[in-house]
Amino acid sequence: MESRFLFGVMILYVFIMYGCRKVVVLQAQNFPLVDISLDSLRENGNRIIFSPSSGEFIFEVHSSNGFGKAIISLIRGPWPAKVCFHLYLHGLESFSINNGLFVLNTSILSYPPYSVLCEINTVGQDSREPLVETSPYWMSVDKVSIGNVISEVPLQNGYVEVVIPKIVFESEPEILYIEWVDFLR
Repeated sequence: MESRFLFGVMILYVFIMYGCRKVVVLQAQNFPLVDISLDSLRENGNRIIFSPSSGEFIFEVHSSNGFGKAIISLIRGPWPAKVCFHLYLHGLESFSINNGLFVLNTSILSYPPYSVLCEINTVGQDSREPLVETSPYWMSVDKVSIGNVISEVPLQNGYVEVVIPKIVFESEPEILYIEWVDFLR
Protein backbone atom coordinates (compact mmCIF):
# COMPACT_ATOMS: atom_id res chain seq x y z
CA MET A 1 0.00 0.00 0.00
CA GLU A 2 2.77 2.41 0.98
CA SER A 3 4.75 1.65 -2.19
CA ARG A 4 1.65 2.33 -4.34
CA PHE A 5 1.22 5.67 -2.60
CA LEU A 6 4.88 6.61 -3.19
CA PHE A 7 4.66 5.45 -6.80
CA GLY A 8 1.53 7.62 -7.30
CA VAL A 9 3.24 10.63 -5.71
CA MET A 10 6.28 10.15 -7.98
CA ILE A 11 4.09 9.91 -11.09
CA LEU A 12 2.22 13.06 -10.05
CA TYR A 13 5.52 14.84 -9.39
CA VAL A 14 6.84 13.89 -12.85
CA PHE A 15 3.66 15.17 -14.57
CA ILE A 16 3.76 18.43 -12.62
CA MET A 17 7.46 19.03 -13.29
CA TYR A 18 7.16 18.11 -16.95
CA GLY A 19 4.11 20.34 -17.35
CA CYS A 20 5.87 23.30 -15.68
CA ARG A 21 8.92 22.82 -17.87
CA LYS A 22 6.75 23.04 -20.99
CA VAL A 23 5.16 26.29 -19.81
CA VAL A 24 8.56 27.87 -19.16
CA VAL A 25 9.90 26.71 -22.53
CA LEU A 26 6.84 28.03 -24.40
CA GLN A 27 7.08 31.43 -22.69
CA ALA A 28 10.82 31.64 -23.40
CA GLN A 29 10.24 30.90 -27.10
CA ASN A 30 7.83 33.85 -27.41
CA PHE A 31 10.05 36.30 -25.53
CA PRO A 32 12.08 38.61 -27.82
CA LEU A 33 15.82 38.13 -27.83
CA VAL A 34 18.40 40.60 -29.12
CA ASP A 35 22.17 40.63 -29.23
CA ILE A 36 23.96 43.94 -28.74
CA SER A 37 27.58 44.28 -29.87
CA LEU A 38 29.41 47.48 -29.03
CA ASP A 39 32.25 48.65 -31.26
CA SER A 40 35.39 47.29 -29.57
CA LEU A 41 37.36 50.48 -30.26
CA ARG A 42 34.72 52.71 -28.69
CA GLU A 43 33.09 50.48 -26.09
CA ASN A 44 35.15 51.84 -23.20
CA GLY A 45 32.68 53.86 -21.13
CA ASN A 46 29.64 52.73 -23.15
CA ARG A 47 26.87 50.32 -22.29
CA ILE A 48 23.42 49.57 -23.63
CA ILE A 49 20.62 48.15 -21.51
CA PHE A 50 17.79 46.38 -23.35
CA SER A 51 14.32 46.62 -21.75
CA PRO A 52 11.53 44.86 -23.64
CA SER A 53 7.94 45.32 -22.58
CA SER A 54 4.63 44.54 -24.24
CA GLY A 55 4.73 46.15 -27.65
CA GLU A 56 7.86 48.23 -26.96
CA PHE A 57 11.66 47.89 -26.96
CA ILE A 58 13.68 50.45 -25.02
CA PHE A 59 17.44 50.64 -25.43
CA GLU A 60 19.17 52.75 -22.75
CA VAL A 61 22.48 54.07 -24.05
CA HIS A 62 24.90 55.19 -21.35
CA SER A 63 27.99 56.82 -22.81
CA SER A 64 30.60 58.44 -20.57
CA ASN A 65 32.86 59.34 -23.50
CA GLY A 66 29.97 60.74 -25.58
CA PHE A 67 30.30 58.68 -28.75
CA GLY A 68 29.94 55.11 -29.88
CA LYS A 69 28.35 52.63 -32.19
CA ALA A 70 26.68 49.27 -31.84
CA ILE A 71 25.12 46.46 -33.81
CA ILE A 72 21.72 45.24 -32.61
CA SER A 73 20.73 41.82 -33.93
CA LEU A 74 17.21 40.47 -33.56
CA ILE A 75 17.75 36.80 -32.65
CA ARG A 76 14.16 35.79 -31.91
CA GLY A 77 10.74 37.41 -32.08
CA PRO A 78 9.44 40.30 -34.16
CA TRP A 79 10.25 43.99 -33.86
CA PRO A 80 7.55 45.57 -31.70
CA ALA A 81 5.23 48.46 -32.58
CA LYS A 82 7.52 50.94 -30.79
CA VAL A 83 11.33 51.02 -30.56
CA CYS A 84 13.06 53.87 -28.77
CA PHE A 85 16.48 54.81 -27.51
CA HIS A 86 17.13 56.68 -24.27
CA LEU A 87 20.48 58.38 -24.77
CA TYR A 88 22.07 59.52 -21.51
CA LEU A 89 24.08 62.32 -23.08
CA HIS A 90 24.41 66.09 -22.58
CA GLY A 91 22.99 66.77 -26.02
CA LEU A 92 22.70 65.11 -29.39
CA GLU A 93 25.07 66.11 -32.16
CA SER A 94 24.14 62.97 -34.07
CA PHE A 95 22.19 59.73 -33.79
CA SER A 96 21.94 57.42 -36.78
CA ILE A 97 20.24 54.11 -37.44
CA ASN A 98 20.92 51.93 -40.47
CA ASN A 99 18.58 49.05 -41.36
CA GLY A 100 20.62 47.89 -44.38
CA LEU A 101 18.47 49.81 -46.88
CA PHE A 102 18.65 53.39 -45.65
CA VAL A 103 20.23 55.45 -42.89
CA LEU A 104 18.29 57.91 -40.75
CA ASN A 105 20.23 60.59 -38.92
CA THR A 106 18.90 63.05 -36.34
CA SER A 107 20.32 65.77 -34.10
CA ILE A 108 19.30 68.52 -31.70
CA LEU A 109 20.87 71.91 -32.27
CA SER A 110 22.97 73.00 -29.28
CA TYR A 111 21.47 76.50 -29.14
CA PRO A 112 17.90 77.81 -28.60
CA PRO A 113 15.33 76.93 -29.78
CA TYR A 114 17.08 73.49 -29.86
CA SER A 115 15.54 72.50 -33.18
CA VAL A 116 15.55 68.88 -34.29
CA LEU A 117 17.05 68.04 -37.67
CA CYS A 118 16.45 64.73 -39.42
CA GLU A 119 17.98 63.41 -42.66
CA ILE A 120 17.89 60.24 -44.77
CA ASN A 121 20.21 58.64 -47.25
CA THR A 122 20.24 55.33 -49.08
CA VAL A 123 22.92 52.89 -47.93
CA GLY A 124 26.03 53.38 -50.05
CA GLN A 125 25.22 56.99 -51.01
CA ASP A 126 26.82 60.01 -49.39
CA SER A 127 24.16 62.62 -50.09
CA ARG A 128 21.58 63.18 -47.37
CA GLU A 129 18.09 64.55 -47.87
CA PRO A 130 16.50 66.63 -45.11
CA LEU A 131 13.16 65.40 -43.75
CA VAL A 132 10.12 67.24 -42.46
CA GLU A 133 8.14 66.21 -39.36
CA THR A 134 5.28 64.84 -41.46
CA SER A 135 7.56 62.35 -43.24
CA PRO A 136 7.08 58.67 -42.32
CA TYR A 137 10.90 58.56 -41.92
CA TRP A 138 11.00 61.32 -39.27
CA MET A 139 12.58 60.28 -35.96
CA SER A 140 10.80 61.86 -33.01
CA VAL A 141 13.29 63.34 -30.50
CA ASP A 142 12.53 64.69 -27.02
CA LYS A 143 14.54 65.85 -24.03
CA VAL A 144 13.26 63.98 -20.97
CA SER A 145 13.95 65.27 -17.46
CA ILE A 146 14.49 62.97 -14.50
CA GLY A 147 13.03 64.24 -11.26
CA ASN A 148 11.60 67.72 -10.70
CA VAL A 149 14.43 69.60 -12.38
CA ILE A 150 13.66 70.70 -15.94
CA SER A 151 16.84 70.05 -17.83
CA GLU A 152 17.82 72.06 -20.88
CA VAL A 153 20.76 71.49 -23.17
CA PRO A 154 23.32 70.59 -21.94
CA LEU A 155 21.27 67.94 -20.15
CA GLN A 156 22.31 67.32 -16.57
CA ASN A 157 19.37 65.30 -15.20
CA GLY A 158 17.76 63.45 -18.03
CA TYR A 159 18.15 61.81 -21.38
CA VAL A 160 17.32 62.27 -25.04
CA GLU A 161 14.57 59.95 -26.27
CA VAL A 162 14.67 58.97 -29.94
CA VAL A 163 11.64 57.07 -31.28
CA ILE A 164 12.41 55.03 -34.37
CA PRO A 165 9.74 55.26 -37.09
CA LYS A 166 7.85 52.08 -37.99
CA ILE A 167 9.03 52.30 -41.61
CA VAL A 168 12.52 51.22 -40.46
CA PHE A 169 11.07 47.79 -39.60
CA GLU A 170 8.89 47.22 -42.68
CA SER A 171 11.70 45.28 -44.38
CA GLU A 172 11.99 43.14 -41.19
CA PRO A 173 15.71 43.81 -40.72
CA GLU A 174 17.60 41.30 -38.62
CA ILE A 175 20.38 43.79 -37.88
CA LEU A 176 20.38 47.50 -37.01
CA TYR A 177 23.53 49.60 -36.92
CA ILE A 178 23.43 52.60 -34.60
CA GLU A 179 25.87 55.43 -33.90
CA TRP A 180 25.68 58.34 -31.49
CA VAL A 181 27.68 61.49 -30.79
CA ASP A 182 27.20 63.85 -27.83
CA PHE A 183 28.09 67.46 -28.67
CA LEU A 184 29.91 67.78 -25.31
CA ARG A 185 32.76 65.26 -25.42
